[in-house]
Amino acid sequence: MAGEIEINPETIIGAGDNMVASAQRIRSALSAFDAELAAFGAPWGNDDLGSLIGMVYETIRDLALESYDANGVEIEDIGKLSRVMGLNYQETERAIVEHLGRFGEMLS
Repeated sequence: MAGEIEINPETIIGAGDNMVASAQRIRSALSAFDAELAAFGAPWGNDDLGSLIGMVYETIRDLALESYDANGVEIEDIGKLSRVMGLNYQETERAIVEHLGRFGEMLS
């Protein structure tokens, strides 16, 4: 039929799992990047100008890392919800088949 919508619960579950895995990889890479940045120390020095540069840098770095981490958490949450949605579709389809089977038995 034209205009028909087909839902594949396994694909939804797989997509959710992939989103969770991607978010975990992003967060892991972000952690490694933060450690790499920390290894550089404070190359701008300890004088007045260096201290100001350090404060600005640390503020920007912290905001960026928090933003990326929050995005990773959101992606992971959406992936988990997608998995739940796929499982709900599976359960709904199972229940429909079961009830239609019973209805068919009642008619025969």
